[in-house]
Amino acid sequence: MAGVDRGVDRIGGAGRPSWMRSPWPRMTYAQLDKMWGYVLIAPFMAFFVVFFILPYGMVIWLSFVDWHPRGVTEYVGLQNYADVVEMPSARKAMVNSFYYTLMVVPASTVLSLITAILIVSLRSRTLRSFFQAAFYLPGVISGLAVAIIWRFVFDFHVGVLNFALSLVNLEPVNWLGNVYTALPSLAGMAVVSSNGVAIIIFCAALLSIPTSLYDAAAVDGAAFWRKHWSITLPLLTPALLYVIVVSTLGALQVFVPVFVLTRGGPVHSTMTVGYYIYNQLIFYANAGTAAAAGLLLLVATVGFTIWQFRRFSQVVEF
Repeated sequence: MAGVDRGVDRIGGAGRPSWMRSPWPRMTYAQLDKMWGYVLIAPFMAFFVVFFILPYGMVIWLSFVDWHPRGVTEYVGLQNYADVVEMPSARKAMVNSFYYTLMVVPASTVLSLITAILIVSLRSRTLRSFFQAAFYLPGVISGLAVAIIWRFVFDFHVGVLNFALSLVNLEPVNWLGNVYTALPSLAGMAVVSSNGVAIIIFCAALLSIPTSLYDAAAVDGAAFWRKHWSITLPLLTPALLYVIVVSTLGALQVFVPVFVLTRGGPVHSTMTVGYYIYNQLIFYANAGTAAAAGLLLLVATVGFTIWQFRRFSQVVEF
């Protein structure tokens, strides 16, 4: 078939059997493949536009207007953003969100890494699998259910923590009703109960490191923690970056524990940006202020994530 230009071969050509002919005789095979690609991705693109692009567009529009569902909607420009910046409750919510993030992310990352190192150091694969499943199990439970369980842990009268304090003759603590302990209590709950995914990621990353590196370090006389400090941490940089970024995004957007346990109290000591947005929209019907606060949180989150990538990302080969 020399001399035949297959690049312009027509599907509906006369030399082909009838079952191979296309209802669009002027289309090439490449054009037909491209058309079917568009057809196959059309449902996802429609879902993406309806449930992502349009909601984000509406949030941006709401942030520039004074929205009244049964009245006249007025364009106010940057007034909603100015209100968010000037409101003491909004500034308090932003400070609480970053304070909560600083308490949760480093502690949960270190605890997850140490737990993963101890799990991987086990020689029995059965025990390894058991502990991985045991630590991952709380991550499968709904966040709402976890918060309800922790309500009984923090309860002033019948809580587990105060019962433990009574065993050593210490006074009970109002964990969620004190302005100094409420936010640290929520952070402690997050550190203890939300490490399952990070532990699994660290375990997978640790198992991918060649054991020959540890054998060489042992020959040089390196102790257990020295080997992990000099070998494990540098080679775990990609996994550490992923865990830190994901944990930071989740901590900055925390909402469910605050909603279930404290409702932003006492005296706004646990008011986070997520709950502030909910409060403005549901209780005060300030959709514009809520939208502006959400977009400011988005900008802060993206900026913080970019800084983390530039600060901690590096290519690791072994």
